Amino acid sequence: MAVRPLRVFIADDNRDIVMLLGILFRSEGMVVRSTTRGAEVRSAVAEFRPDAVLLDIAMPDRSGLEVALELTRDYGTQCPVLIAVTAHSSEVARRLTAKSGFRHHVGKPYDPDALLKLVASVEPNDQIG
Repeated sequence: MAVRPLRVFIADDNRDIVMLLGILFRSEGMVVRSTTRGAEVRSAVAEFRPDAVLLDIAMPDRSGLEVALELTRDYGTQCPVLIAVTAHSSEVARRLTAKSGFRHHVGKPYDPDALLKLVASVEPNDQIG
């Protein structure tokens, strides 16, 4: 049985980051959707059903921490893997992301190869595809 491509959703208010990450993940055969607005994440995740969500925690229109809490509540054990991609890398920020439901915390600037390796390690969730 063939494994379906990994589905990745990117949410960051920086359009360049969204575009570059999209290119990186697509080049590895992943299916990618994205937004630059935090307020659109919940509805986009409900429609797209990704395996992983890369989420900036400091978007101007909606906190990524708040969005992560909502996704965790909405999906419970079927929640996509949440990955905080943020300039906030203090220990306090790391604790906040963990409390909000993020499984991983990646500080900006990040190594694109390391981020790709992290995302590629996510198992496709056949329950959501």
